[in-house]
Amino acid sequence: MTRRGRKPTGANLVDHLEGSERAKARLKAILETLSGTRSIPEVCAELGIRESMFHRVRSEVLQTALGRLEPRPLGRPPLETPSQELQAAELEAEILRMQREVKAAEVRRELAENLPRLGKPQAREAALEARKKTTARERKRLRKRLQRNTNHPQL
Repeated sequence: MTRRGRKPTGANLVDHLEGSERAKARLKAILETLSGTRSIPEVCAELGIRESMFHRVRSEVLQTALGRLEPRPLGRPPLETPSQELQAAELEAEILRMQREVKAAEVRRELAENLPRLGKPQAREAALEARKKTTARERKRLRKRLQRNTNHPQL
């Protein structure tokens, strides 16, 4: 029985990956020991590490690979929701703001009830007219009127 398709490349797949040469050499050595083409003492001598360190690195690589192959939900990950503490702080700030608004509305209502003339547009216009500057002609008329009243006092 002959195989169809491409020949398996095995550990040579590592050469096409991105990473440093040192990391590629370590990964290639781990894959060669897993496939049985090289022995662990031979690889440890080449890499300059002890067998205990090799076993630790190999188990870490395999655990990472296994974790990466776990099923994941499809699509983009959902946005992180704010923590409950943050939500509580935001709600407390909103409550304080609303309480201030209620107090301000109560003050406006009391002012409208106790001082109704301030709310009327006629009173505003009269107040504006009282604040208007007098013109030179008006001042002259006022002086004449004042002089007439002082010259002819009414009894």
